[in-house]
Amino acid sequence: MIKIAFLVNPISGKNGNKLEFKQINTFFDFDKYAIEIRYSSSKSDLERLTKECIHKGCDIIVASGGDGTVNTIAKFLVNSNIKLAILPRGSGNGLASHLGLSKSIKKLCSSIKHAETVHIDCGEVNGTYFFSNFALGYPADVIHRYDKDTKRGLSSYVHHSLKSFFSKNKDVIMLEKSDKPKFCVLISNTKYLGYNVSLTPKAEINNGLLDIVFANSRIDLALKMAGSILFKKNFAHSVSEVVLSSNDSCSAQLDGEPIHLKSPFHITVKKNCLKIIV
Repeated sequence: MIKIAFLVNPISGKNGNKLEFKQINTFFDFDKYAIEIRYSSSKSDLERLTKECIHKGCDIIVASGGDGTVNTIAKFLVNSNIKLAILPRGSGNGLASHLGLSKSIKKLCSSIKHAETVHIDCGEVNGTYFFSNFALGYPADVIHRYDKDTKRGLSSYVHHSLKSFFSKNKDVIMLEKSDKPKFCVLISNTKYLGYNVSLTPKAEINNGLLDIVFANSRIDLALKMAGSILFKKNFAHSVSEVVLSSNDSCSAQLDGEPIHLKSPFHITVKKNCLKIIV
């Protein structure tokens, strides 16, 4: 009997996130599969549900939500035999976009039954895992602003992106072995930030490397964003390890969620440490 748990973040995405048993029960033979759907009420509750699923011996855990939901679940599955499946229901869905995963429940269930997997790398910053990206400065400030808004969706994200860009930000971010402060830094395991926006277009998810891109100023950021989005230019380069430092008030984000970590930030990569169904 294959045990599958669907863990649902009900507030993911613009219009919320619902998954009912009748939407999936026709796709599985219940002589072979044991299915359960659990809704989380908070990040800590989702962590609790994930641990329960692991303790019960689940073979597959499905993350129904965005990159933050995926991170909350996946961090407990690193270097385990449990397979992760993703039903992308978040605002950005950067990891799912990189892997080409569909929002279709039918396609997801078909993929689960075929159980074809890829092994992906994960980044680690000060002992905390990330599977899509980690950022300091501007990209993180946008996430912090967006997280406080009750509205979701692209228009809200663009609104906060513009407000953050024109704010009087005085963050100081230093890259090891560089004497010039940076306006913002993005370190990514995937091509996409979300909404199919890419600042690291050549990032590979299982090459043992992370892609880093930075801007020295607002103007530098604007030019690199324009070059990346409009002309598909690549301003990033690959690293296996990097150390960043910043002032205490500098915003940080990890997999699309605001995070508070103390400087300095020691970033490394773990190779092929997570199984994802595709």
